[in-house]
Amino acid sequence: MSVERIPFTTREAWLAARRQDVTASAAAALLGAHPFQSAYALWAEKTGHVSDEADDTGPLRRGRLLEPVAVQLLLEERPAWGVQPNRDYFRDPAARLGATPDTIVLCPERGIGTVQIKSVERSIFATKWRDPDTREVEVPLGYAIQAIVEAHLLGASWAAVGALVVSHDIELAIVDVPVHAGVVARIRDAVADFWAMVESGGRPDPDWRRDAALAARLHGDDGSALDLSADNALPALLDERADLKARIKDDEGRVAEIDSEIRAKVGLAALATVPGWKISLRAVETKAYQVAARVTRPIRITRLKQKDAAA
Repeated sequence: MSVERIPFTTREAWLAARRQDVTASAAAALLGAHPFQSAYALWAEKTGHVSDEADDTGPLRRGRLLEPVAVQLLLEERPAWGVQPNRDYFRDPAARLGATPDTIVLCPERGIGTVQIKSVERSIFATKWRDPDTREVEVPLGYAIQAIVEAHLLGASWAAVGALVVSHDIELAIVDVPVHAGVVARIRDAVADFWAMVESGGRPDPDWRRDAALAARLHGDDGSALDLSADNALPALLDERADLKARIKDDEGRVAEIDSEIRAKVGLAALATVPGWKISLRAVETKAYQVAARVTRPIRITRLKQKDAAA
């Protein structure tokens, strides 16, 4: 394996280099372990159907701004380590696999390693990063795969994830991630299969729980009609859906009736108070706007009468 180390001075150049590879942060999508992205969404990104540049807002912006804080805490908690923040891009051009490790770390006992930085809100850390029974800290699988790929391309002997837990205070949880050769091989095989599929003109199946909107935008529908009479689970799901929709309709109707009574009691007042409650009816102006064209696939389900179902 021959790995290139490419320094970059601009975000644009870094993004351009990443477009040709499956990166460490996305590799988990090919194993069904990414917290946000599916293999189908990765295919859409790498084939140019959607932009690969995420908005620098929310958690991404928080992570970027707090990474130096995490590095400083790492230096304080592991004073024997030599910690170097990293901005270079490492890639295996033959495999088209790449990574930008957050840090390159020299540990006196274990040699070269890397610590991947993640900033996490405390409640998310409590629910997503701790075993529900033992309460031990466990790195989510998608982030573990990212750390393994980074260590593999860096040629590091060990990897860890540093979770910067953010609330009214901050703390850094440093968790080792074993770099197993078998996991590395599985990742490399998945990446090879992905690029072979892309080059042959194929694509992964959408994950319909995540990708419905994206698939509708890219493909619309194929115009076909399916006979799902042999699907034993679907009738029960349709019955349950119909019952839930009817209940929602009844609840929404009752809410509308209550709102009408409240409006009648408040009249033209902007605010009203009741013990334990505050009611606001301030006038709000909504400016005119134009909705961009888009393709969606709304579900419309009709209960057939018995004679129609039998036809």
